[in-house]
Amino acid sequence: MLARYLDGVDRAVAATPPTRNRVVDAWRVIALGFVVLGHWLSASIWVQSDGSILAGNTLEWFPAAEHLTWIFQVMPIFFLAGGYANAAALDHTTGGARVWTTTRFRRLFTPAVPVVVVWTILAVVLGPVVPANVLHAGVLSATLPLWFIAVYLIMVMLAPITFRWWRARRWPSVMLLAGAAIVVDIVRFGAGIEWIGWVNYLFVWAAVHQVGFAWFDRETSGHMPPRRVGLGLIAVGMGMLVMTTAVDFYPTSMVTIPGGGISNMTPPTFANGFLAIAQLGVIVALLPQARRFAAKRLVWRVVVGVSGAMMTIYLWHLTSLSLLGAAGIFLGDGWLFSFEPGTTLWWWLRPPFIAVLAAITVLLVSVFLVFERRIRRVDHAPGTPVWVLGMVGCIAGSGAMALTGLVDTEARINWWIPTVVIGAAALTGAWPELRSRSPVPD
Repeated sequence: MLARYLDGVDRAVAATPPTRNRVVDAWRVIALGFVVLGHWLSASIWVQSDGSILAGNTLEWFPAAEHLTWIFQVMPIFFLAGGYANAAALDHTTGGARVWTTTRFRRLFTPAVPVVVVWTILAVVLGPVVPANVLHAGVLSATLPLWFIAVYLIMVMLAPITFRWWRARRWPSVMLLAGAAIVVDIVRFGAGIEWIGWVNYLFVWAAVHQVGFAWFDRETSGHMPPRRVGLGLIAVGMGMLVMTTAVDFYPTSMVTIPGGGISNMTPPTFANGFLAIAQLGVIVALLPQARRFAAKRLVWRVVVGVSGAMMTIYLWHLTSLSLLGAAGIFLGDGWLFSFEPGTTLWWWLRPPFIAVLAAITVLLVSVFLVFERRIRRVDHAPGTPVWVLGMVGCIAGSGAMALTGLVDTEARINWWIPTVVIGAAALTGAWPELRSRSPVPD
């Protein structure tokens, strides 16, 4: 599969149209690298001499490194680039909203289905032999990437509406979403109403996604802002992050730390909005250099190659971590993870640890890439009930898998989750066809 895929990459590189915005694709690949490396570096497992297991985030051992998460938290870039890609697709679509959304749902959800199926099977097999708490943690960690699938599918579902809204109202549409997100944070923290924070999965990421529409319009009209505007955006975004974290309105860490109290990610706060402003500033400020970089043939070949497997890499890179973690804990009396996090030896073992994770991920990608490269085409618009139920099922199934977990703390399987996922896949046609598509990024 990989050999044929690489041949396809070469053909796709040669066939890339000159109008392709390679910068957007390059930033998505860079962001994916930060996500994967960040997750692997943050993994901390310690099997102590008495056999007890401490599994958590590396930041629990190095709280002073929390500011590094401002660099490694690149989810805003994905939503900015996603807004750009959805605007580009909507600007040229002729098939109507139902055909367009079904097409996008298939592209996103087809690669996600095997993650749910495989881990359901593993939970059944491992349940009787693996401690319940270890199985729960391993499955939850492996399926965590599905939260992004759920939220991004919401953006796709709403994109035909929000894109028209952008074209009609422009920046006030962004300001309204951003303002709503800030109000939610004020009510959440000021009045102590925690549940309202979950609404910001919509407001925060929709605001960032809406800016992606602006990026598309600016780029296609040839009116991208100058470098000084980018530098100004960096100053504003980082300045607001510094101020709001200094007064403890928002936590410093931009990732969730187990037992760390309030999180900027689960649910999201508008600290992500400030980070998005800064990251947009970086994109604008480095635009000339990024264009030259992405135009290099070798660079573009890497970008095309990774982009064509992006969903598979993203969805399976934490499965690699769970599998290696399980092997290290249960083989050799946990010797592989017997070194205390933060010690010199522990740091020396990080590079081979990352290398093994990369090798496992490559193996998993070679097996499951077929689900990303053989997306079924949408020949006709589905009926409204099927269309709506399919979209809701995809969002609910992937969101529940990531947030509530396939397996509870007693190792009991929440069977309704894989049932919803498989049902939604059937309704949306999210299963692979016989022939693969070109690796050109969407």
